[in-house]
Amino acid sequence: MKKYIVIISLLALVSACNKHDKKIGGNLQQQKVQIQRQIDSLHQILEKINTKLGDRQAKEIPGISAIKVAPTVFTHYIELQGNVDTDGNVMVIPEAMGSVKKIYKNEGDKVRKGETIMLLDDAVLRNQISEIRTQYSLAKTAYDRQKRLWDQKIGSEMAYLQAKTKKESLVRKLQTLKSQLAKFYVKAPISGTLDDLMIKEGEMAAPQRPVARVVNLDRVYVQADVSEKYLTKIKKRTPAILVFPEINKSLNAQIGYVGNFIHPNNRTFKIRINLRNTNGDLKPNLTGNIKIKDLEENQVVVLPLSIVQEDRAGDNFVYVLQLVDQTAGIYKTIKRKVVLGPDYKGRVWIKSGLNPNDIVAGKAARGLTEGDQVKITNAAQLTQDVDNQHKTKSQAGEESVYHKVKKGETLFEIHQHYKVSLADLRNWNHLKNDKVKIGQKLIVRK
Repeated sequence: MKKYIVIISLLALVSACNKHDKKIGGNLQQQKVQIQRQIDSLHQILEKINTKLGDRQAKEIPGISAIKVAPTVFTHYIELQGNVDTDGNVMVIPEAMGSVKKIYKNEGDKVRKGETIMLLDDAVLRNQISEIRTQYSLAKTAYDRQKRLWDQKIGSEMAYLQAKTKKESLVRKLQTLKSQLAKFYVKAPISGTLDDLMIKEGEMAAPQRPVARVVNLDRVYVQADVSEKYLTKIKKRTPAILVFPEINKSLNAQIGYVGNFIHPNNRTFKIRINLRNTNGDLKPNLTGNIKIKDLEENQVVVLPLSIVQEDRAGDNFVYVLQLVDQTAGIYKTIKRKVVLGPDYKGRVWIKSGLNPNDIVAGKAARGLTEGDQVKITNAAQLTQDVDNQHKTKSQAGEESVYHKVKKGETLFEIHQHYKVSLADLRNWNHLKNDKVKIGQKLIVRK
């Protein structure tokens, strides 16, 4: 409104000048100075109006965050849930029936394979053995006499053979009783820890009832069911990352076994990952998350999945920002169709549609349309990112950056923290796989 008032004032001034052209005379220099002052005053008013109009327009332009496109690494994982189990979880079942005479081990004690845990009452069997030994002694004496007579061709052959048969029969019976006697000694079937005693001295033990449990957790395994669609991607020795959130532990491992049978009900097959567990942290039935890498692409465009939109035609697109006023920092939105690849953890691989150094509108772009003018709220950060990308090794001091592996850390976590590809970490540190040790120094930037 003020602008129009000024224009009208100028027109009135010009009109007045035209009316009084004939009256101009006298001191022309004085009239010139007066008119010049009026012009200068009007210029100042115009500048103030333009400034206010510019501020009002600037306030109407929204500010949004933006992302500068730069090639990076995209990694995709198959995520599964598995349970810890072990072959070293064995129930101890006696082979004979009898009351418990003596228990030699307590719960929590270490036992070796074949070591006696408890003894059952074997008095009856020992009496039988003693009786057989007496019979054997008599039978052996009779056999020895018959043998001497038979060697001298005295006596009948039948008497000799009967004595021999009776002696040998008692030998075999004595061996059988001794074997049965060994069954009254309940022994550890494997080396490990006596985890549970299920019977007390004086109670009756029988072959149908477990009396103890021995657990060995030095070696365990994680087992999981996998959808049949991953049959071609999961093989024996495929690398995997195991995460146990309950105990805050991560491990690098390999698939040790891939099942050959697809369950008809849920269309899954089994996988098994064998693990060393010397410190005993992993317990049977502990739940763990399995991450199996099935894709890794270097030097590709990756964006947050949340900023990718879909139009009515079903095409995916993002808004690319084009600079229109460098002084005011104003950009214009341009709709750019993109082709998506796989996504993982909120990040998606943009296969085509974007170029390095393109500036893409962030989450706030969902409220915009093509051609809108915007300002970038994180412009300083974008400039810093570009500087970091173009920084040469001479500027960086030509020095590598090292990281010392802490307890529970995995190569995957280090790769995420330093935003460097797993392939580079392996190459720089001459790693054949993803296994790292506590205290190991790794090059994480060159």
